[in-house]
Parts: sequence; C-alpha cells; structure tokens
Amino acid sequence: MLKKLFPEISGQKKIIQGANGKLFEQAYWSDIYGRGDDVDGTFNAKEHARYLHSLFSLLKIRIRSIFDFGFGKGVLLREFSKLFEPLKIVAVDPSVQMVEAIRTCDWIRKYNAAIIHNSIQDLEPAKFKYAPFDLGICNSVLQYIPDSELQTAVEKISLLAKYVYFTVPTDQDYDRMKKEIKFQDPYAYHRSKNFYLKKLKPFFTFVSFNVLESRIVKECQFEDEIFRF
Repeated sequence: MLKKLFPEISGQKKIIQGANGKLFEQAYWSDIYGRGDDVDGTFNAKEHARYLHSLFSLLKIRIRSIFDFGFGKGVLLREFSKLFEPLKIVAVDPSVQMVEAIRTCDWIRKYNAAIIHNSIQDLEPAKFKYAPFDLGICNSVLQYIPDSELQTAVEKISLLAKYVYFTVPTDQDYDRMKKEIKFQDPYAYHRSKNFYLKKLKPFFTFVSFNVLESRIVKECQFEDEIFRF
C-alpha cells in the first residue's frame, strides 16, 4: 500500500473546519449530500468519468496516477479509477468519517492507494516522491477553504497534479441553486468568479470544460490556442 511510503503524513487526526466553524462530519454529509440524488459528481459520476476518459484518450494523455484533493464519499474517485486504472492513488480528505469509510471499501483495495486524513493546505508536496501525479480531482472543494489559506492550497494542488478535474461554485452559482432547488450550503464561503480566477491563474491554465492544466506542464497536449486562457 502507498500509505507505507508516507508514514509522516498518514494517520493524522486534525480538526478541520469549514465556514462558520462547521465540521465536515456526519451532519455535513447528511445536510449537503443526503442520498446524493441531485449532487453533481455523485449521481452522475460515471458520466463525468466517461467524459474525461474520452477527452484524454482523444489527446493521447495517459493517466497512470491520481491524486484526489477532497474525495468526500469517494464516488467520483471510484468511477475515475475504474476507467483510468491508475497504478498509484493518493486521496486526501478533512473528514475522519469519510477517511475511515473509504478505507473499508472493497473497491479501493484493488488499487495501490494511500488514504490520508488531512487538508490540502497542510500537505507538503515535497514529501510525495511520485509528484506530480498525472491527474488531480478537486471537485467542489475550494469553497470550504478560508480566504487566508486558499492561495497556498491552489499552489500545492498545482505542484501535485499535472491536470486537475476541477469545479467550484461561485456566489452566483449558489444564488441560482437556491432559486432552482432551494439548496444552501452554510459550510461554504461564497465568493465571486473573479476571486477564484485571481487565485487560479498564476498556477493553472484553463484548457477544457472542468479541466485545469498546471503551469508545471512543459509539453502540453491541449495545443489549440483558442481554448487556452
């Protein structure tokens, strides 16, 4: 197991909070996820995985390793792993409950995987001997990181993954979800699109829908200029 390669970061028991001091434990998963019937990246995780696998296959980008920055219930990671069949997986989450849950899942035992309880901003990229990983997953995570720690988190993600499957809801997205499906997230920080762009642009290039390319990538397969911004 990969976790044996990272003894200095495995098994940490930190208390990590979202907005308003709320913890990412049982109440969060029931309040925000419920059954997952209408949570993007959960009920449609297979579609997300097929989309990215098809896109990377088209561009002949081979994915041998995956780093999940906040795996939650692990549904998206599971579907990505099925299609990409990575040789190495590292998955991090601030929820003790979710870390313990995924470690008991039969599907994760098929892979060379390290499941780590930690926050993105507390990771130390230099300690990961296989970095940068080919693919990162950062699905609806950054909205839970405080302003003062966000730049550090984004930079660390860019050092740990060449490409990142990325989503984050803006304040306008939250307004739309409140109107359309009466959804509110008291655990999240509500921020503007421009706020996130200013944090991301020094470290990433936008190359496709939900896909960021780290600026550490030297030989890019996403060559068409019009899609790079």
